[in-house]
Amino acid sequence: MDIVTNDQYIGDQRLGEWYSKTRDGYDLDSFSLGYFLRDIGDFVEVLTIDLNGSLDTVSAFLKADILEVRFETEYTQMLDYYIEQNKLNHLYDPYDLLIQWKALDADSMSQILLKCFQKEKVISVGPIDDDYIEHGKIVLLTEHVMTLNDSEYLSGLNEEQNPNKTMRINNIMEINFLSKNNYMYEQYLRK
Repeated sequence: MDIVTNDQYIGDQRLGEWYSKTRDGYDLDSFSLGYFLRDIGDFVEVLTIDLNGSLDTVSAFLKADILEVRFETEYTQMLDYYIEQNKLNHLYDPYDLLIQWKALDADSMSQILLKCFQKEKVISVGPIDDDYIEHGKIVLLTEHVMTLNDSEYLSGLNEEQNPNKTMRINNIMEINFLSKNNYMYEQYLRK
C-alpha cells in the first residue's frame, strides 16, 4: 500500500482512497474513492467512484481537509477490476458525466462555477461550517459569494423554512460539479 500526504497525490493517476477531515462531529474521517484530475488552487478535482465501480461525481475537495490518499490497497485493486468490467459493458459512465465535464472544466474554481451558472447545472456544495449538503442551481455568483436555489430543490417544503442558500466560496469544503444524483434531478426538472 502506498500512502501519500502533503499534496504528494497531485498528478497521481491511480485509483485512490481519499481521506478527509470530518466536520460533522463524527469520529471517523470522510472517505471517497476516486482519481485525481487537477489541482485548482485551494482545491483538487477528483473523479469519484461508487461502490459498484461506476463514475459517481466530478468533485472538488478542499486540499487543506485531505488527510491522506491511499493507493494500491486491496480495496482499490478490487474496484479497479469492477471499473474495468463496467467499462467493458458500457456501465462505467451511463450518464455521460465525462462528456458533460468537458464543457465545464476550467483552470480555476471561479471559472468552473461560472460555467455551472451559465449552463444552469445542479450542483451540490458542502460548506465548512455546516454538515448539511446544499443542492441546487447557482442563481447568483460573484467573485466571493454564490447563492443556490435551494428553495426550488426543496420545492415540496415551505420556502420560508428553506430559502435560497448564500455562501462564501472560501467557506466550502467540497463541491460536486456533476453527479449521477444531480443529473437525474436535472432530468426530472425538464419533464
